[in-house]
Amino acid sequence: MQKPLRILTVVDLPWEARLGASRVFIELAEAWRAAGHVVTKYCLTDAYPTRAWSPFVSAWRQLGFPSKAAAFVRKNHDRFDVIDCLLGTLPFSKERLDFTGLLVARSVGFYRLYQDFERMAQERWPDQPRGKLLGRIFYSVIRKRAFKASESALENCDLLNFPNEDEAKCLRDEVNSDKPAIVQPYGLTTQHRRALLEAAAPPTVRLAEKKVSFIGMWGIRKGAKDWGEVIQRVRAAVPGTRFVFLGTLTDDRNVFRDLGLPGGDFIQLVQQYHPDELPKLLSDSTVGAFPSYAEGFGLAVLEQLAAGIPPVAYDVPGPRSMLQEHLSELLVPTGDVEKFAAALIRMLRSDLAAYEKLAEQSVETANHFDWSAIAEDTARSYETHLARWHNELATHG
Repeated sequence: MQKPLRILTVVDLPWEARLGASRVFIELAEAWRAAGHVVTKYCLTDAYPTRAWSPFVSAWRQLGFPSKAAAFVRKNHDRFDVIDCLLGTLPFSKERLDFTGLLVARSVGFYRLYQDFERMAQERWPDQPRGKLLGRIFYSVIRKRAFKASESALENCDLLNFPNEDEAKCLRDEVNSDKPAIVQPYGLTTQHRRALLEAAAPPTVRLAEKKVSFIGMWGIRKGAKDWGEVIQRVRAAVPGTRFVFLGTLTDDRNVFRDLGLPGGDFIQLVQQYHPDELPKLLSDSTVGAFPSYAEGFGLAVLEQLAAGIPPVAYDVPGPRSMLQEHLSELLVPTGDVEKFAAALIRMLRSDLAAYEKLAEQSVETANHFDWSAIAEDTARSYETHLARWHNELATHG
């Protein structure tokens, strides 16, 4: 590194590690600082310090966030070499931002692929609660504005940063864009990987527990409509199986409503937890489950891998990039509930030798995704593109 980069990170969410997109920026910023770079952040609570009193206010704030972020950049434009922003949060030209450094738009789940999922979900589950007419109109406007902002940000940035190859392919094949792009996965800190592994019970204990764990916010995209059938199929084959859902961020009644099952001692719900509590919460899990239909990366899958817990997942971008090389047997066709349940049953019925091998492969796989190394690779790529941009600027004026 010739000199430290001065990096501004921009995300239209609170700076809160329980939120997936924010967590990516938080942990990446920490890794960059540890490497000697100077990192500044601008997030939703920087733009709006007071607490939003309703979901409508929160939505309006996200809609107004790009203008606030742009004003911050114009005021501080000479303080940064690189702006690494969540795609859609700075949908303006660099001339309007008065910024001459490298403008990077980072995807944490490509909006085009997520829109494809939303269309599919409306067709597959047409009985979803639609809410009141005014609310439907309001959120329809919000979605359209967000899509437009993402398209504009894609056009105006210098470089796109994707977490998986599928999103980069979508950029070329579906968007027909030749915008420069890099693919950088997400990772875990060395400390977090160590804590997850050290807290894990021995394989003999975990295999005997017959416990399936899911990490993530409860919602249709994360498989909420599939879980009821999954639980019934698994428990019919392995009656003593228990299920734990970690970080649902919703009322327990909403979960049981979607499951279509009465509450029971075989289902444990944890609405919120501090990140430091996760190693203990996962310690006796036998197998992970991640039936997500659309995902940028899937830190939940990576955390289970690091804990030595083989995670069964739908074969979608993100989980695919972690599992396809050495643990492809854990990938299931997207939306195939029968095969998903069958994969969980197979793991729960594993003999000890096979289970120990899978647990070892899981840990080895997680070790390839280290935030320090990823941050270093990303910074090096930014330095290269920044130098190229400055050369073009000097040549063409």
